[in-house]
Amino acid sequence: MTGRTHLIVGSGVTLSVLSLIGQPITLPAAVVAVVSSLLPDIDEPNSLLLQKTMPKAVLNKIKLALVAAGVGFMIYCYFQSFYVPYSYGVGVLMIGAFLIHQRLFRQLLMIILGGLLLYLGAEAGPWWGTIGALLMVCAVLPHRGLTHSVYGVAIWGAVLYFASIRLGESMWISGVMAYTLHLLCDMLTKHGIHPLPPFKWKFRLPLMSTGKFSGFLVESICITLTFVLVWHAFIAPMGDTMFGFFTHIKDRVSALWNT
Repeated sequence: MTGRTHLIVGSGVTLSVLSLIGQPITLPAAVVAVVSSLLPDIDEPNSLLLQKTMPKAVLNKIKLALVAAGVGFMIYCYFQSFYVPYSYGVGVLMIGAFLIHQRLFRQLLMIILGGLLLYLGAEAGPWWGTIGALLMVCAVLPHRGLTHSVYGVAIWGAVLYFASIRLGESMWISGVMAYTLHLLCDMLTKHGIHPLPPFKWKFRLPLMSTGKFSGFLVESICITLTFVLVWHAFIAPMGDTMFGFFTHIKDRVSALWNT
C-alpha cells in the first residue's frame, strides 16, 4: 500500500476506535498514531515518513554543505600541512557525497543520526540511545523485515509504554494500534509480511498489487471504510450535539415568546 493510504487508514481507524471505546484522544496520542501508521516503513529510505522528515530539498542542501566543507577542509590542510596527503582523501569523500543517490544518502544520514543519539544516550538517558540504536538497525534492514513483524510491534509498544508511564499519557495504545493496522494492510498485498522472522511463515491475503488497478481498488475501499468509521466516531456525534443545542435554543425562544 502507498504511504498515503497507510496514513489515512492507520491514524483514522485508530483515533476512531479510541473515541468509540471512550478513550481520551490527546494531542500526543494523535501524533503517535500518525507516526506509528507510517513507522514500519522506516526500513524503506523512500518511504513517505522519511521523505517528509528528510525531504529531497534538505538532502541537497546537506550535500552542498558537505561539498563546501570538503573544499574548505582541503584548502585548510594544504596551507597547514595537516596530515597531507591523507587528509585530502577525507575532503574528497566529503565532496563525493554530492554524487550519492538519495536513497543511499538517507540511509547514511539515518546511521549518522542514530550514532549521535546513541552517543547522547549515555548522558541524556536510555531513551535517546534506544531510538538511536533502532535508527541504525532500521537503516540496514531489508524492507518488510523486522519492522513488519511481531517483534517490531512489541519493541515499539514497549518504548511507548514506558514513555507513557513517564509522561503520564496513554500513547502506547494508539501507537500499537496504528502500527498493527499498517501490518494488517500490508498483509493484503501479494508480498505479505513475515510475522516471526527468521521463520519463513508468511501472512498474506493477495488482493492487491501497489500501483495497479487492484491496488487502487483495495486502497479506495479501505479509505472509504475508514471515512465511514470516522463519520460515526466524530462527525455524527457532533451533529447530534449541534441538533440538541439548536433544539434547546429553540425551546428557550419559544418559552420566552409565549410568556
